[in-house]
Amino acid sequence: MDRNEKDFRRISRPYLRDPRFRKLRSYIQHGNTSTYEHSLNVARTAFGLNRRLRLRADEESLVRAALLHDYYLYDWHTFGDKLHGYHHPSIAAQNAERDFGISGKERKIIESHMWPLTLTKLPASREAWLLTAADKYCSIREILGRRS
Repeated sequence: MDRNEKDFRRISRPYLRDPRFRKLRSYIQHGNTSTYEHSLNVARTAFGLNRRLRLRADEESLVRAALLHDYYLYDWHTFGDKLHGYHHPSIAAQNAERDFGISGKERKIIESHMWPLTLTKLPASREAWLLTAADKYCSIREILGRRS
C-alpha cells in the first residue's frame, strides 16, 4: 500500500466504520451507485487531485467534507422534494454537524458543493473547489455507468 492510500485510509477510516455513515449504503445516488460508494469515490478523487496537483489543501477537512457532502439520509428519488439539488447541501451539513461534529470550515465546504446550482453558495476555499470538481466528475461517471 502506498503512502497516499495509507494517508487516505487513516483519515477516512473512522467514518467508513461508523454505522451512521454506513446507512448511506441503503440509498442509491446515481445509476446503481450507492450514496456510500459515491461519497467514497468523491473523497478519493478530491484527495487524489489535491496530491497530484500539489494544492496543499487541508486533507483532513477535505476528506471529511467529501465523505459527508451527501449525508442527507434519505432516498432523493422518492423523497418528493423537486428541489433536492438546492436543499440537500444544507441538510447534509446539518446532519454531519449533528452526528460528527464537523467544523465551520467543513460545513461551508459541504454547503457549497452543488455550485453553480446553488448560485449563492460559491466555494470559498481550495477544499471546497476540490470537492465541487470531484463531485461533478464522479457524478458524471456514475450516471454514465462507470466507477471512478
